[in-house]
Amino acid sequence: NTDAIALRFGGNAPEPADRIADDLFSFSKKVLSESLYKLYVGNQDLPLADSITYSLSVIPDLYPTISVEPFADSTDERMLYFLGEAADDYGLLSLTFNYRITHADGSQEDLQTQKLEMPRGKAVDFSHAFDLNTLQLAPGERVDYYFEVFDNDGVNGSKSTRTQLFHYAMPTREEMEAAAEENDQTIREKLQKSLEESRRIQQEMKRLREKLLQEKEVDWQTRKELEKLLQRQRELQKEIQDAKEAFDENLENQEQFQPADPDLQEKQEQLQKLFEETMSDEMQELMEQIEELLQELEKEGALEMMEEMEFNNQELEMELDRVLELFKQLELEQELEQALDKLEELAEQEEQLSRETEQAEEQKEQMSPEQREEKQQELEQKQEAINQQFEQLMEKMEQIEQKNEELQKPKELNDPSEKMEDINQDLQDSKEQLQQQQNRKAAKKQKRAAEKMREMSMDMQMQMQSQAMQQMEEDMETLRQLLENLVQLSFDQEDLLKDFEEAQINTPHYVELVQKQFKLKDDFRIVEDSLQALAKRVFQIESFITEKVGEIKSNLRKSLDDLEERRKPQAGEHQQRTMKNLNDLALMLSEVMEQMQMQMAGMMAGNQMCNKPGGQGKEGNVPMDKITKGQEGLNEDMQKMRKRMDQGQGGSSEEFARMAARQAALRQALREKQKQLQEQGKGSKELEDIIEQMNKIETELVNKRLTNEMLKRQQEILTRLLEHEKAERQREYDNKRKSETAQNQERRLPPSLEEYLKQREAETQQFKTVSPALKPYYKKLVEGYFKELKGTQ
Repeated sequence: NTDAIALRFGGNAPEPADRIADDLFSFSKKVLSESLYKLYVGNQDLPLADSITYSLSVIPDLYPTISVEPFADSTDERMLYFLGEAADDYGLLSLTFNYRITHADGSQEDLQTQKLEMPRGKAVDFSHAFDLNTLQLAPGERVDYYFEVFDNDGVNGSKSTRTQLFHYAMPTREEMEAAAEENDQTIREKLQKSLEESRRIQQEMKRLREKLLQEKEVDWQTRKELEKLLQRQRELQKEIQDAKEAFDENLENQEQFQPADPDLQEKQEQLQKLFEETMSDEMQELMEQIEELLQELEKEGALEMMEEMEFNNQELEMELDRVLELFKQLELEQELEQALDKLEELAEQEEQLSRETEQAEEQKEQMSPEQREEKQQELEQKQEAINQQFEQLMEKMEQIEQKNEELQKPKELNDPSEKMEDINQDLQDSKEQLQQQQNRKAAKKQKRAAEKMREMSMDMQMQMQSQAMQQMEEDMETLRQLLENLVQLSFDQEDLLKDFEEAQINTPHYVELVQKQFKLKDDFRIVEDSLQALAKRVFQIESFITEKVGEIKSNLRKSLDDLEERRKPQAGEHQQRTMKNLNDLALMLSEVMEQMQMQMAGMMAGNQMCNKPGGQGKEGNVPMDKITKGQEGLNEDMQKMRKRMDQGQGGSSEEFARMAARQAALRQALREKQKQLQEQGKGSKELEDIIEQMNKIETELVNKRLTNEMLKRQQEILTRLLEHEKAERQREYDNKRKSETAQNQERRLPPSLEEYLKQREAETQQFKTVSPALKPYYKKLVEGYFKELKGTQ
C-alpha cells in the first residue's frame, strides 16, 4: 500500500525517492559527515503517514601512512638503501622518492622526483637504493630527500603523506682539510708509538729467551710473562691497523674532494701497499704456535719460535720506521701542493678584485650615494676575506717548515716568510686604501699583490722540481753503489764457499775462513743500513726487498752458527742461499733503478709544461690540454719579446735558446701523443702537420728569428691544437657515455637486506589476509593488529 517514500536529512525538506518498480524505490545522496535521517512512507490517502529515524555513520578517508628505515653501505657511505612500508585505509595511488640539492651559497636546484613501483592494494612493502655518488656533490653542498605516498581518495582528491626529511651534507673544503690534518696527526702518533713499542717488545723477548735458555723447563712465571708479551704484540698489531684505517680514510676523502697529482697518487698507493704488508699474518701464526708450545711446556720449540719472532720484530721495526718516514714525506708534499694551489687561488681572487675595484671607480659617478657605499662595503669585505685566507696560508707555511725539519733528511725549502710578509703588506695597504676610498691606489696594490703571489708560486714550483730531480740523481747514484756492493758480496760468498769445500775443519786456515765469513756479514750490514736509508726516500722500493734482506741476514747468521760448530754441509747450504738471495736482491734493485730512470725521463720531458712537481705521473704521457696550455704560454711570451724587440730591448741569445727548448719539448710531447694514437690505430694527419710547423718554428728560434709571420703561424698552431683537444674530449665523452649506458644497471639491495626482507615477509604473510566477509569495524581492528605485529619485528 506504499505509493511514495521520502527521506529527510537534518532540518531540510523531505526528498522523494524514485519508484522503479511496484515495491522498489531508489534514492542517492552524497554524505560527507555523520547525520540522522528520517524515512517517510505514504500513499494517496496518508501522505508521509509514518516515519523511521536512522543514524548514518561516515568513515572518513584517512591520510595514508608511511615509514622508512635507512641502511648505509658499509663499503660506501654514500650508497644508501631504504626499506619502508606504506598503507591506506582505502587504497594507494602512487609512491615517490624526492630529493633537492642545495649549493654552498644557499641556492637550490629544482626538486627531483622518482616514481617508484606502483603500489597495489591497501598496504605495500618497498625498497629503494639511492647512490649519492651519481649526484657529484661539491664540497659544502647538501641534498635533502624524502619519500611521499598518495592515496586514491576520489571524493576529496588524492591526499599525501611524507616521511621525515633526510639530509646528507658534503663537508666544506676547510672541514675536509681539518679532518685530514687530524687523521695525519693520528697516523703519526700511532706509527711512532708502534715503532717504540716494537723496540721494547724486541728487548723483552730477547731477555725472556735468554732467561728460558738458563732454565731446565718452562715455569709458570715465565709462561705468564710470555703471555703478557704476546698480548702486547697483539695490541701493537691493533695500533698499526688503526693507523692504516686512518690513512685509508684520508685517501677515500681525497678521492671525493680533490684528486691528488698523479705522482703523489702513485706514492699514496705504494704507501698503502706498505701498510697492508706490514700487517703480517706470519706474526699472528708465530704467536699462536708459541702459545701452543707454552701450554705443552715444550721449551726447545718455544725457544726456536721466540727467536724467529724476535727476528720478525726486527723486520717490523725497520718497516715501521720506513713507513713513518715515507708518510711524513708524503704529508709534506701534499701540504706543499695544497699551499701552492691556495696561493694560485688567492692570486686569481685578488686579481679579480682589482678589476672590480677599477670598475667601481670608473662607474662611481653613475651610482647613487647608497649604491656607492654598498659597493665600497662589498669591496672591503672581499679584501678582508682574502687577507684572512692569506694569513692562514702564512701560518700553514710555518707548519710545513716545522714538518720539514722533522724529516730525517729535510728538504731544502727556501724561507718564504720575507716574500709572504711583503705580499701581506700589500694586502693590508689595499685594505686601508679601500677604507679611505682611494680605489685607484687600492687596485694597483691588489694587482701587485696578485703578481707577487703568482711569482712566489712559480718560484716554489721550480724549486721543488729542481730539488726532486737532484734528489733522484743522488738516490740513483746510491742505488748504483749498492748494486756494485751486492754483486761483489755475491762473488765473495761464492769464493768463500769454494774455499770451505777444500778446507779441513781442524786447521788454522778454516778459522781464517770463518773470520772472512764474519767480515762478509759485517759488510752486508753496511749495505743494509744504506738500503734502509734509501728506502726511506724512495717509494719504488717494495717491502719484499726488505724481506729479502731479512732472508740474507738469517742465512748469514745460520751459516756462521754451523761453521762455528764445524757443520760444513749445513753451512754450505746456507751460504748457497745467501748467494742466491744476494743475486735476487741485486736484480730487484736493478728493476727499481729502471723505474727511477723512466720517472726521471718523464720529469725532464714535462718540466717545460707542467707546473706541478713530478712530471706526468705513471704513464709519462703529457695530456693534450697540457700541450695546448704550454703552446699558449709560449705564444704569449714570444709576443711579449717581440714587443720588447720593437722597443730596442730583449731578444738575447739566452731568451731565444729558452724558447727554442720549450718549443722542442712541446713538439716531442706531441710526437709521443701521435705515436700513442698510431699504436691504437687512431693516428692523425692533423697532428703530423702541427708537429712539422712546430719544427719550423723551433728552427727559426734557434736562428734567432722572430717575425710577425712566425707569430701568426704560432697562433694557427694554437688554434689547431685547441680544435684537436676539443675533438678528443668529445670522443672521450662519447665513449664514456656509451660505457655508462652499458653499465647503467639498477642497483640491487645487498644480499643481507634481501634476505632480511624475505624473512620478514614470510613471518607476516599469514597475518596479511583480512577476510572480505568482516565488517569494516572488525577489518580495521585486524589491520591495526597487523601493523602492531610488524612494528615489534
